Amino acid sequence: MSGGVELGFSNDEVLSTRFPLHRACRDGDVRALCSLLQRPGDRAQLQAEDSFYGWTPIHWAAHFGKLECMLRLVQVGCEVNVVTTRFSQTPAHIAAFGGHPECLVWLLQAGAEINRQDYMGEAPIHKAARAGSMDCINALLFSGGKPELRNANGLTAADLARAQGFHDCSQLLSNAENQIKLLNGFGHNRPDLTHIQGRSRLNGITNRKRLHDCSDPSNVKKARVDSLNFAIKPARAMEEEIESMHVESAPDNQSGATGPFPPLPTNSNPHVDSFAMDGRSPTSHNVEPAPWRCTNSYAYL
Repeated sequence: MSGGVELGFSNDEVLSTRFPLHRACRDGDVRALCSLLQRPGDRAQLQAEDSFYGWTPIHWAAHFGKLECMLRLVQVGCEVNVVTTRFSQTPAHIAAFGGHPECLVWLLQAGAEINRQDYMGEAPIHKAARAGSMDCINALLFSGGKPELRNANGLTAADLARAQGFHDCSQLLSNAENQIKLLNGFGHNRPDLTHIQGRSRLNGITNRKRLHDCSDPSNVKKARVDSLNFAIKPARAMEEEIESMHVESAPDNQSGATGPFPPLPTNSNPHVDSFAMDGRSPTSHNVEPAPWRCTNSYAYL
């Protein structure tokens, strides 16, 4: 990743001129993305890391919850486990920290490594814990995420959630850890964690940033738990889907997907950004105004 941005140009201008694929993924502009992907020269940008965060286009799509863009990128050859040079982070790390379980589940179904650790020794479950995303934590636990993994500082995801003030997330992760330890002590295989918490089954998720009213009167942060438009499946069902990746093509008005890639949720639309950062569903023209809205601060914590 380069040390800075070109003098005399704004961040958005640099992103537009030097990294058009990255910008299209940030904005969820599927039409622009498809147009760029048809140009042979722009295909080389699939693996290019930007000069801001060292992300490839699929990392940008994962951070901003642009599921349709991720599908298009994988269709033309993007790897779901591509790692950044500087922080060794995959799109699953980025989606988990961004609080986008629908993107996270799709990545896992497409073959993303659920317990892949970055340069800090953190797996996606650590990133979800840092973000306080109960929905991402549940999705990862259902899919085989290991709550007992420790990062380079010896901290588990529960430790990180507790340190950030996300006590509901910390409790869920601690319960998962304790159940694994208990059953391992009796020589059992890894348990099914889908019943750890009564409310752990998800009905769906929209991606919205937490507001100041997300804190209770005692000033304790509440975990991010939103409503989902699709059901996240338990680990066993997801494993069956992964084993039978030859899915039927999604309808043309949804994803246009063909081949062995997971279908999009049924409410996806190629021209509508269903997963806007503020929880609404604007068109692709209502976008985040500048790339500096996203940060890599979690990489240093």
